[in-house]
Amino acid sequence: CQYAVSVGEQGGADVVEAIWVKEITNTIEAELCEINTASAIRDESIRIRVIKDRALSSMVTYKMNKEGVKTAVERALAAARASKKDEKWDSLPSPGRYPQVPVWDPAMEGIGSDELIGPVLEMLDVVPDNILASFAAHEVVLSQRACVNSCSIEHTDKGTVEEIGMVAVGKLEDGVTPAFFETDFQRTYNPSPQKIAEPLIKNINLFRKTEPATSGKSTIIFAPSALDILLEFTLFRALSGGNVARGKSLLAGKEGKKVAAPVFTLHDDGTVPEGVNSREMDDEGVPRQDTPLIENGILQGFIWNDYWAKRMGVSSTGNAHYDNRNDEMSIRQNTMVITPGDYTREELFDVKDGYYILDLQGAHSSNPESGDFSVLCTPAFRIKKGEITGGATGTMLSDNVFSLLEKVDAIGREPTINEHTIFPHTRFVDVNVAAK
Repeated sequence: CQYAVSVGEQGGADVVEAIWVKEITNTIEAELCEINTASAIRDESIRIRVIKDRALSSMVTYKMNKEGVKTAVERALAAARASKKDEKWDSLPSPGRYPQVPVWDPAMEGIGSDELIGPVLEMLDVVPDNILASFAAHEVVLSQRACVNSCSIEHTDKGTVEEIGMVAVGKLEDGVTPAFFETDFQRTYNPSPQKIAEPLIKNINLFRKTEPATSGKSTIIFAPSALDILLEFTLFRALSGGNVARGKSLLAGKEGKKVAAPVFTLHDDGTVPEGVNSREMDDEGVPRQDTPLIENGILQGFIWNDYWAKRMGVSSTGNAHYDNRNDEMSIRQNTMVITPGDYTREELFDVKDGYYILDLQGAHSSNPESGDFSVLCTPAFRIKKGEITGGATGTMLSDNVFSLLEKVDAIGREPTINEHTIFPHTRFVDVNVAAK
């Protein structure tokens, strides 16, 4: 990375940034109760950004030698000279105080396929004959990065992640239940096959008795994974500083105002040790941090990368993420964290009539600017007098995420770690249910 920056500066670039990334992924997968894939993938590259006369270009090389790096820098510089200038461009980020984030487990360095197979087989062995495990997987990822730029950033970080999960359906006389899934993420190696299999079996058996949903306003309890999906395509995008700056967020200008129920607090924490995406720096070398977004219902601020933060006169929150698909440095959440409440599971489910939502379909079609969404809830359960009475079929929710935030009624005390969130179960009242 240092060599890439020096080549770019000597070639006439105003500023240069180089980020080296190496990921080693070991995976075991099973389909229809049989192991079918064992893979070990090593991915190593250097991404180079070059700015010349306010015009930016980037290039990625997989050639890990000076000749390959030099060629990539020269091509990026040539592209920058031919690119359109961005008069709003300021500079690359400068060094900051990097947090210490304990997310590297040395035990994962020596784990291969032999060790990963055992927990998958253990999950499959627990599943009874009337349930079909359509997919199961166990994966370990080791990631290392280094960032160097012309503004004196020189930093490295590394992390490990273990993921184990399974998807299963219940066999019925006339077909199968909806697909149920469970996934567990850990930053240290600690596979828990029973933690995956037991709730899957329980939920599938609960769903064997079903009744159709009914239209009207109702109490809704979102499982952490379902709320994650909904907010990913609505609230999280409204909290992006880039969307705020472009006038594409209804939250723009509402800092200090009430935007949610008082029980609701949301942070984006890029340093929380349990977070799957936690590390010391973002994709342009800016230190990660814990960013308050909504505190007790009051909007505190937004997430930023360096470019949009400087355009708006604020500081980056360490939320720059390089998007390989469009070759842009976008803004994305690190780990969104809802502060847990005081409710036990029994207290949370103590409602006269409502629905428990485990997963959603169609959330990607939500309108992030208006906050409107219409989603199919499957699997979903019916709750009556504090008890889950069975599956609910044809359950759809049609509402607005900004009004939904005002309807938060209760928050559970036990959070669940997902890929981009750490959420507890959350209860909402007077949500619009449309029976399909």
